[in-house]
Amino acid sequence: MKKLTTGSLVAAFVIAAPAGAIAAAMHVDNAAGPSVVHDHAYDAIHTEVHSKSRDGSTTVRLTVVGLPVGATYGAHVHTKPCGELATDSGGHYQHSTDTTIPLAQREVWLDITPDGTGTAVSTATVPWEFAPGTAGSVVVHALPTNPTTGAAGARLACTTVTFGE
Repeated sequence: MKKLTTGSLVAAFVIAAPAGAIAAAMHVDNAAGPSVVHDHAYDAIHTEVHSKSRDGSTTVRLTVVGLPVGATYGAHVHTKPCGELATDSGGHYQHSTDTTIPLAQREVWLDITPDGTGTAVSTATVPWEFAPGTAGSVVVHALPTNPTTGAAGARLACTTVTFGE
């Protein structure tokens, strides 16, 4: 009789499990970048975006390395993938257009403040999931997010992420 290793058991389970059962449980999106830098003062930064959706909620984590220290930067999920023009990534993704829901609950805000090494990490969890094709990037902005308008200044860098695909 052949001895099964733990890896073999895991492989056997994955093969035997219905594909829909695994896919329905959790959706994960990952990207590294930036895909495009719109302000060349930020050419040296590196971004990583991780998004996990499960049971009707989504957590998005943004890590940025190489930022200038001493400022807070706005960062948001945008509707389209990055492009050559800063506006190619579209506007902020909004889960709902119902203005009775506060803006901060309709969008994903990931404002970041780098530590002494220029590294910043931000995580946001929202009580909804991205529909496929409705969100396409994370944009780092020059200013902190205005809590009333959602504005955050110029678009510095953009990382394409295929949320919900």
